[in-house]
Amino acid sequence: MFITKRFRFRYSFHNLLVWLLLYIMVSPFLAKVPGAKIIFSLLMSLALFFAVYAMERYERLFKVAVFLLGLSLVLLWLDVLNIWDLPSIVDTVVMLVYIGILIYSFSKHVFKAKVVDTRLICAALCLYLFLGTFWGYVYEVLYFMVPGSFSGSIFSSNATTAIVSIRQQFQYFSFVTLTTLGYGDIVPQDPGAASLCAVEAITGQFFMAVLVARLVGIQVSQQFAKD
Repeated sequence: MFITKRFRFRYSFHNLLVWLLLYIMVSPFLAKVPGAKIIFSLLMSLALFFAVYAMERYERLFKVAVFLLGLSLVLLWLDVLNIWDLPSIVDTVVMLVYIGILIYSFSKHVFKAKVVDTRLICAALCLYLFLGTFWGYVYEVLYFMVPGSFSGSIFSSNATTAIVSIRQQFQYFSFVTLTTLGYGDIVPQDPGAASLCAVEAITGQFFMAVLVARLVGIQVSQQFAKD
């Protein structure tokens, strides 16, 4: 039993990374597949579940994260199954808070680690992907609160009226901004939106610089310890 738990803990970030990549990379190709909304929501649910599974159990915010996970999944599937028609911003805000807690927890793990191994690398990649996802939800909230804060050809399509399509587009825009690619197909039209985009771009650059420096520092320390 102890070996099984240790194995699961060790590879928790590996599992999370797989589901996050599936959610981010596969979901957009399912737009025209029957039941696309259900498949998209299922991938999202699995990614969110494995995220809280990867958290340290002794974290002070672990119970809060579990509660928010349950609330997020309930709100998500009530909407997917058309049981309760809540404003989309409610689910988005809950998701935003939950992912914020995950980012805080994963940051502590990544920047306090003493050994560079595959688990740490996967944790760092998961943290980066959640940063992009977090900002996507931030833009989504702003989009609902300040109509017209973003413009682009993708918003003129009827397909983007669905919350799933809007969420996918803002996730895409977030990662384009985080990596400073700036394709220009989605453009902020509000000073607040432009400011948020600038902050995300700066965050993305600082994160990569600090992360690489941290990993190199740990690796050098390991090498000296061996010698």
